[in-house]
Amino acid sequence: MDEPPPSTTEAAGFPPETVGSAGVGDSFYPLLGNGGYDVIHYEIELDVDPVANTLEATTALSALATHDLSSFNLDLSGLDVEAVAVNGEPAAYTRDGSEMTVRSPVLIPEGEPFSVTVSYSGTPEQIDDPGVPFMTMGWKWVDGVIFTVNQPSAAMSWFPGNNHPTDKATFMFRITVPAGTTAAATGVLVEEVTDDGSTTATWQMDDPMATYLAAVYIGDFERRETLLADGLLIRDYVPSDFDPTLTSALSIAPDAIRYFETIFGPYPFEAYGTLVLPFETGYALENQTLSVHGSDTLDPYIIAHEVMHQWIGNSVTIADWSDIWMNEGFAFYIPFMFLAESQGLDLDEVMAGWYETLLDTKAAPPKGIGIDQLFDFYAVYGRGALTLHALRVEVGDPTFLDILRTHYERAAGAATDTGSFLRIVDELAGRDAVELTRSWLFDTDIPEVPAALEASATE
Repeated sequence: MDEPPPSTTEAAGFPPETVGSAGVGDSFYPLLGNGGYDVIHYEIELDVDPVANTLEATTALSALATHDLSSFNLDLSGLDVEAVAVNGEPAAYTRDGSEMTVRSPVLIPEGEPFSVTVSYSGTPEQIDDPGVPFMTMGWKWVDGVIFTVNQPSAAMSWFPGNNHPTDKATFMFRITVPAGTTAAATGVLVEEVTDDGSTTATWQMDDPMATYLAAVYIGDFERRETLLADGLLIRDYVPSDFDPTLTSALSIAPDAIRYFETIFGPYPFEAYGTLVLPFETGYALENQTLSVHGSDTLDPYIIAHEVMHQWIGNSVTIADWSDIWMNEGFAFYIPFMFLAESQGLDLDEVMAGWYETLLDTKAAPPKGIGIDQLFDFYAVYGRGALTLHALRVEVGDPTFLDILRTHYERAAGAATDTGSFLRIVDELAGRDAVELTRSWLFDTDIPEVPAALEASATE
């Protein structure tokens, strides 16, 4: 789209500093997210043809200016933008890769709310993310089934936004599909209307959510509901020809929720569930309130892992992607605690085995990884988990559980970082515990085996 004539901005008298920054300065993804505003709410309307894999869409953002703005950026990759409006007035825009710069018709003062509406269409293109070199990310289409796996950057493949976990917002999804097709999303289903050969499903997420955890699913799915004693809704979506022998695997989720509540406190959202795809994926993802699994990842541990993320990774996010160990180390270790409690798993024996694996693989420290190691199974997951286990052995269960609960409570609904976690360790367990934790997180050499694991490692 053409730039507006120079007189448009000159007449407004906008100084250079009123331009919002492209990117929030993440150490791994410096151009993800945008400065100058905070998104409060997204309304995403998608009219989807699941056979052709095309969409016609409108996304409306309600935001608050954090300084004076004459222009600002949105993250959007691919797709054809047809119109942009700011506060209901047509706005000029330019695009450069995944950065869309919007020129506001008038100055938006600091502290003022404003709205942005983007109309767009096309076939979403998957993202080649340098942190996920083994697969493409974003909007996925397989034989007419549509699902989204965004972590860490690929939400911009299907809607424009402030695409960084430090800017959480509430969401509304209104998804129109052919009648007889199921449209599910993160949040709670509030309305489903069928008319003139199409069905529109409206989903609402009233709790703050990072863009990478937003998800939609479209296909031939059957909804199954369970209401727990305290009123928590468990709703799973499974293929219509779902193998009933796999139902028992899904039934572990409520037990996992109850166990994790003893550690962190009440489940943080209105509902939970698992969407099972009718094919193998080799992965699962903790999309907020409705995790996605392939037919090959319905393992009790993996299901518990995605449930665990609802507290750590979803309610509590990380402020910088270099702190990914705080998501994956916690969600790798604490489900083992759950299985030790519920199924008699020998946790020390499991951790002793992982210690040997870390030695064999010369696992890098979680705080020494590069972007290409974002999901390194040994450095991030394994050594992240051993960090927590070593801390637990050092300080004992009462203090360790106090650290976990405090970490969650202080950052619930927001973002945190390694420094904040270490300050909690210092506050509750002292400097020796901090130095032990730091050695596991930062030292190139793998620390000595915790004493409690030494016997298990030699048995």
